[in-house]
Amino acid sequence: MKKLLSLITVMAVVLTMIPFQSAFADDVSTKVKVENKLWVGNLDAQHGAVISLEESKTDSWGDGDKLVLKLPEGVTWHKYTRINGRPVRLSDIDGRSLTINLANTTQLNNVFVDPYFNVERSVEKGDIVVAVSGGRLSVDNGRITIAEVKDYGVKLSVADIVDFDYGQYNSKEVIVSLEEFVQGSILKDTEYELILENAKLDSSKDVLSRIKQGSRRLTAEQAESKVIKFTADDVNEKGKWDLVFSIIPDTDFEGNINIKLSGRGVDDTITIARVNKEFVALNSTPTNIALGHQDQAIASIEISETSAGAIMKGTHAIVVNPEYKGMNFTSGKIQVSQGDIELDNFKYDNGILLFDVINPSTKASKIVINDLKVTIDEFGFVGNYTGQLTFNYNKNNEMKVDEFVLFNATTGKPVEQAAAFVGQFIIGSPNFTITTNGISRVEAFDVAPYIQDNRTMMSVKAAGVALDAKVSYDADKKMVTVESGDTKATMTIGSKILNINGEEKEMDTEAVISNSRTFIPLAFLADVFDAELKWDNVTKTVTIMKN
Repeated sequence: MKKLLSLITVMAVVLTMIPFQSAFADDVSTKVKVENKLWVGNLDAQHGAVISLEESKTDSWGDGDKLVLKLPEGVTWHKYTRINGRPVRLSDIDGRSLTINLANTTQLNNVFVDPYFNVERSVEKGDIVVAVSGGRLSVDNGRITIAEVKDYGVKLSVADIVDFDYGQYNSKEVIVSLEEFVQGSILKDTEYELILENAKLDSSKDVLSRIKQGSRRLTAEQAESKVIKFTADDVNEKGKWDLVFSIIPDTDFEGNINIKLSGRGVDDTITIARVNKEFVALNSTPTNIALGHQDQAIASIEISETSAGAIMKGTHAIVVNPEYKGMNFTSGKIQVSQGDIELDNFKYDNGILLFDVINPSTKASKIVINDLKVTIDEFGFVGNYTGQLTFNYNKNNEMKVDEFVLFNATTGKPVEQAAAFVGQFIIGSPNFTITTNGISRVEAFDVAPYIQDNRTMMSVKAAGVALDAKVSYDADKKMVTVESGDTKATMTIGSKILNINGEEKEMDTEAVISNSRTFIPLAFLADVFDAELKWDNVTKTVTIMKN
């Protein structure tokens, strides 16, 4: 399989790609895809939709081939343009034409162009269409729309959609971003409105305005129970603002809470919150991995229902984004750790984890995907890879639930992974917390560990749990045996000799009997079985880590 070039920053902005309906023949060398077009004005350094250029089949491209992207009359390429995350060479720009010289094509099957361009005042309102040509096989007049020239361009967005449980009427804070894509779209001293649907403003909380980009100031205030009015000052550059306010769902409402932008020349509507009768929570600790290395462990993923039946019957997926051919899962297991939901057909297919729900739960359940390992080649994107949970994957009623950071890819050597087995206990407490591959449980014993001669002493039974080992006691010989893998260690009550696979080692303490229980020194055994001990003197906590 061919490998992608490192995408660096471009992939962070690539949205869901949709195929362009071009006139390319089946045997052409290059396929073209583009995300949804952006709005631009008659200004310099305008930003268009990212363009994906891909080989139609293996070895379609050859070293020395060229791809040429030509803009329409009155539009010229700008130096901010990036190709596979790197600034474009000025020598490759000739006014309306951008030339991409293909090299090292045995390692290349995709090129991503993040386009910036200057739009002259004479250019009429409408689409900006790029004509693509070149490649080893002829690709003539492949035309793609990357932007639309408009008088006004304003978009609303939210970083996080707020979730309410059904019947919860306490207010929650919402942060809505308002961005001009065309300079001057928000006119000076002109009143605009944001109108809530299916919720009202919390009148006890102020509406706050923060400048996110540029220097234009925005003044906002609550006008009615569902309306925010705002104005902006001088038009000197494109602006971007955060509006911070609190909302309360309408009584007995279930579904999406939207907000609508209304005013001179602008309109947009987005979802800012949801009221759920059924809700699914995701939990995973992002893991750091390194490019160019195989079988790297990543943290477990937990999918939890807060009410029975929230995870519906059908095929479900966790899709890794950005999609990258050089990354694939090499290991993984799935289990139901709580509840009665029934699963089947778990598999990992490159950057996708798939499973079927064959019977929804009758009581709230938890699904755990663990023992996950990934392999990624050296040309991968540097940065965060997210996992997007999707219900009814690849079906007409597909529903995207949530997205979370799964792992972070860096250059260099693989970072040290978290221990597969972690135990933790407090001196004087009989409770012991064990975490195996990210899944935790608590076990309680009838005696607590204690300190003797600066050594932690544990009961035989608790030591077995602490070291993830098999521990036994021979009362006649007064001998404790600890076994894990190919290693066997023995010690005798009242003796300081530790026998390891037949070899003797002297300890500075000994196994003892206390409160009718046999206690053994943990530190010496931890060293034998390659477990790491950490001591917190403030909380009197001991942590054992073992891979």
